[in-house]
Amino acid sequence: MGCGAALPASKRNPTAQILESNGRFFLIDCGEGTQSRLRENKLSFEKITDIFISHMHGDHYLGLPGLISSMQLLGRKKRLNLYGPPICGRY
Repeated sequence: MGCGAALPASKRNPTAQILESNGRFFLIDCGEGTQSRLRENKLSFEKITDIFISHMHGDHYLGLPGLISSMQLLGRKKRLNLYGPPICGRY
């Protein structure tokens, strides 16, 4: 979905990867623009079962509030597991 660009560029997007395993879809990081990239790749938001945020840099998580909001607006009822580092604490 995106590959390590701290700023969006014409050929690169902030970090977001999809991993599919045994019918489960894992989203790893959720930079801005992830929703658009999911739609471009015809991946339903409903298929995502787990979201992992690797660390608290904006280019890794700023797409998350919008994605969760869209999931709610689309009527998602399925459980969504979120994982990430503690907001406060040592790294």
